[in-house]
Formats: sequence, C-alpha cells, structure tokens
Amino acid sequence: MARAFVALRGANVSDPDALRGAVRDAEAELEAGLAEQSTYSKAQAAYLLDVSTTTLEQWIAGGLLPVARVVGYKRDRVPARPLLALAAQVKQLRRSGRQRGLLVEALSRLEQEDPGWRAEFERLYGPGLGSGGDDDGEYVSAAPGPDFGPED
Repeated sequence: MARAFVALRGANVSDPDALRGAVRDAEAELEAGLAEQSTYSKAQAAYLLDVSTTTLEQWIAGGLLPVARVVGYKRDRVPARPLLALAAQVKQLRRSGRQRGLLVEALSRLEQEDPGWRAEFERLYGPGLGSGGDDDGEYVSAAPGPDFGPED
C-alpha cells in the first residue's frame, strides 16, 4: 500500500494522463495488497459498506451477502472479492445521493458491468436468487423503478 501512496503523491497533477496512470497503478497495487486477505469479519464488512452490523446481518439473513466458514475462525466471514466490489458500488450510489436499496442496486450494477460477476454471484449465493418460474436464467432487478419517489 505504501507503493500506491507514493505513486499517487508523485503524480504530476497538472498532467491528466499522468494522473490517470498513477491512479491506475495505485489501484492495481491496492488490489494486489487486498487480494492477500481472502475474507473479512462481519464487523469489518459492515465498516467497509458503511452500514451497521445489524443491517449487515439482515442482508446476510436475506441472502444478499454471502458468508463462508473459514478454518481457524469461530464465526462466518465475508468473502473479500464480492465485499470489495459491493462496497465500491455502494460508495458510488451514496455519492450520487442514493440512500435506500443500495445493496440490491449495487448487485444489479455489478452483474451488468461484469459478466464474470454473475458466475461469482451464483457460486457464492447459489441459484436461488434467479427470477423464478420462467427459468430463462435472467435476474430480475429489485431496484426501485424510475417513478419511485419519497412518497413511496
């Protein structure tokens, strides 16, 4: 992570291409460092998602966030890859002003942006969150529609 910090601090901020390159390099360095940790505790996951542990537990109980048994830990842990991807999406949604339905919308966006996400999603969550009876293999978004407003 220190290399990522140095890459960003040493970037020429007046050169947009150089700055983009430094950010890409720092991101790659950070991802490599984070890859060393394969799971997070529920408290760490809640912190990364910026939600309470109660909210996190509800998401887990509802099947919206996977957990895994890990040898050497007494409690279930949250797999790193989906957690970090979700946390980044949730952060973007919050930045755009969204307050509710964050996890469902983040999952929907991840599935649309990354074809590999669907395979990972099914591996971690199982096929139970599919659209149901029509068995066409498509997920149905649970995100609020465009006409959803504060009065709903």
